[in-house]
Amino acid sequence: MKRCQKCNFQSDAMLEYCWQCGSQLTDVSNAGQFYQGAQPTQNYSLPNQAQGFNNYGQAGAPNYQPRPASYSFGRVAAVLSGIFLFILLISGAGAAVIYKVVNKPTKPYPEYRYRNPEPVKSPAIKENPVKERTKTDKPRAEFEKIWVDYNVKENGRLGMRIHVKFSVFNMKDVDSRLAINFEKADGTKLTTTNKKFANKDGKVAVSRALKPGFDDTIYKDLEIFMPYEELKLGPGKYDLKMDADVTYENGELVEHLGYHDFIYEKK
Repeated sequence: MKRCQKCNFQSDAMLEYCWQCGSQLTDVSNAGQFYQGAQPTQNYSLPNQAQGFNNYGQAGAPNYQPRPASYSFGRVAAVLSGIFLFILLISGAGAAVIYKVVNKPTKPYPEYRYRNPEPVKSPAIKENPVKERTKTDKPRAEFEKIWVDYNVKENGRLGMRIHVKFSVFNMKDVDSRLAINFEKADGTKLTTTNKKFANKDGKVAVSRALKPGFDDTIYKDLEIFMPYEELKLGPGKYDLKMDADVTYENGELVEHLGYHDFIYEKK
């Protein structure tokens, strides 16, 4: 039996040092006659004792250390995803508002309004143009359709661009014109003093020179621009129509092509 002289710890094991205070144990002769309990355990720094081993030389439990906080990867990912979706939602809503404000459609020229932007289709051609041409060599024309682009600018002037599709026959190298005359729905002609936008009678009109390169020539999309101000109308709402014709250079009629109705409103 061995005893610690400092703390009276007794042990019959083969210990050289007290496991409580670290003092060297000494043999006692009356070890078996009495038992003295060990005093309450206290914290001591034991000399020459490797971490993770006790005084018995056997591997013991490692020193206790606080358990690190555990984090769930799924929970962290869910939180980050929620934050990302929230930011994305806020950003998308802001972008939508900005886009709607910046790209808010505006009516470029609210003082003008029109009816029938697409022309009424012309009646179907009943005769074969080739057969018709064999009957006569007289110049003539056949109309297909008119369509209009409203509220466009050309050379800084606001107006409408008129498109006409038609064919001419027996008119190779003939000096001629596509003429568009403007009048009210009841047939009243519009007048002007500007000769550049008038026919030989002083009525409002616009024209474009033609000189077909073949006896039979198709004009799929012949364009003419008409400024609004050249209609010479004051504020108000008007039912108007266009009268499209093919004429000789001197204004004599070759063929009437067709009409196109529209409403002109100026504030």
